[in-house]
Amino acid sequence: MKLTTNRAAFMLSALAILAWTTACQTKTEVTSGNANAPASKASPKATTSQAEVAKTAPSAPAASGSLATPTEAYKFGYEARQRKDIAGLKLVMAKDALEFLTMIGQEEKKTLDDQLKTLADRPQGPTSETRNEKINGNRASLEYLDENGKWVTMELSKEGGEWKIDLPKGP
Repeated sequence: MKLTTNRAAFMLSALAILAWTTACQTKTEVTSGNANAPASKASPKATTSQAEVAKTAPSAPAASGSLATPTEAYKFGYEARQRKDIAGLKLVMAKDALEFLTMIGQEEKKTLDDQLKTLADRPQGPTSETRNEKINGNRASLEYLDENGKWVTMELSKEGGEWKIDLPKGP
């Protein structure tokens, strides 16, 4: 029973990440930067520190903003995707979400950076508009417009005093 519950939670998490990856990008042109540079291999157990993120920053302008509220974190992530800012995406995503993408990438022989580049290339909603932000301790949710103009729920968690886009947590 527990294995079935864990597998279901894993699949729901995968769907949530994929939903966000398909709902947050309208621009498809490539910005300047070294998109052809080889990416480094990441371990599924590895965590991404801000120093490591800074090392992978693209030469294109970085996303700006705050991670002080769930809505600001979403808007930061939205802008990072528009700019194809891999370092910015790493900053706005929770540790669990980054580890999940790393694990999925290893199955496809892709690095975390490759996974985030794929995410940035997918369609995104027309605006960074959100609604119905709800905070419960260190967890939050909000709704955002997807590429089809439908409201979709996103979950966030607070890590180190900053709000990060996270995987949905089971009951």
